Amino acid sequence: MRSVQVPSAVGFRLGKAVNDERGRVLLAVGTTITPGLSDALARRGYAHVYILDGIADDAEPKDVLTERTRALAVQTARHCFRHIERGETLPLKAVQEAVDAILADLQKAGNAALEFATLRSVSDYTFVHSVNVCVYSLLIGHAIGIVGEDLRALGAGALLHDVGKILCADLCAKGGPLSPDDWVRIRQHPIDGFEMLRQHRELHLFVAHIAFQHHERMDGSGYPRGLRGNKILPLARIVAVGDVYDAMTAERPYAACRPPHEALAVVRSGAGMLFDTEVVRVFLQRVAIYPVGTPVLLADSTIGVVVNQGTTPGEPVVRLLGRAGEVYHTPIHVPATGKNAVVQVLGQWPKWLQQSGRSL
Repeated sequence: MRSVQVPSAVGFRLGKAVNDERGRVLLAVGTTITPGLSDALARRGYAHVYILDGIADDAEPKDVLTERTRALAVQTARHCFRHIERGETLPLKAVQEAVDAILADLQKAGNAALEFATLRSVSDYTFVHSVNVCVYSLLIGHAIGIVGEDLRALGAGALLHDVGKILCADLCAKGGPLSPDDWVRIRQHPIDGFEMLRQHRELHLFVAHIAFQHHERMDGSGYPRGLRGNKILPLARIVAVGDVYDAMTAERPYAACRPPHEALAVVRSGAGMLFDTEVVRVFLQRVAIYPVGTPVLLADSTIGVVVNQGTTPGEPVVRLLGRAGEVYHTPIHVPATGKNAVVQVLGQWPKWLQQSGRSL
């Protein structure tokens, strides 16, 4: 199966269920997308769905988090934002349970390259984004040796890093480009988040500072204070990378998403200048560059489809397709370089393969 934009899904069957923000099934696997269902999904803010197209139906993307953990974490983020907005005490036990559940799922995932296969509504962006940034941050933090209360503080800070957006929620939901004045307001959210979180004495001190500094950059070009290098809290440097990557790979009301390989290239190019070099190195070692179901072109001009993740990002398991559509080969591990390396991600299957109607 593969991910496509909702309008392009009309006529195809769903390969992955569409759930609401509470994890309840809205559309089950196998449902044929009609124009009416496409419109309904668009109204709910869903930009992409997974379809069965008869070409790569057995290529099943797997989310690093279980459905239970993801639903728990998203609900926890939502509740925390509401508690803070109302000036109420934060549900710290729920935050710790969500962080611990994410850590448990990461431990089960082992050393494989990780991908996120969740479908998210644009209107629910902030909460799913908060959870994803928490996952990336804990992944990096654990890998570089952060443990105990500091690791939990990293998880809580990542989960709450965007809480200041409560005060500019209208802009975050605004369609189309943001004006210069809009950006001035949005750039205030780290300060607002810091002021909100530091009122909660029950939180670890690092949590508020992560919200304050997650948009700072190593060369001093970030905001709100233009901090440079070691002046930035190490935990905030971790969250900064996860935040940028997840934002780029998500459909937002004011910006289209980028595929993972493009977003990772942006992160890689910022190492040492915008982002902490060690944080970027660890991140690139663990995040899947080519999600399952991605059509790819190899260096020898062979067309293939990613059917699994290898232990090294950039070296996925690919099933090669016959040059004329008549032969399907056993999956192979594709190296990062050489004649079988991926040289291009294809936006769609070639016409000869679509016309063949053959299933892998």
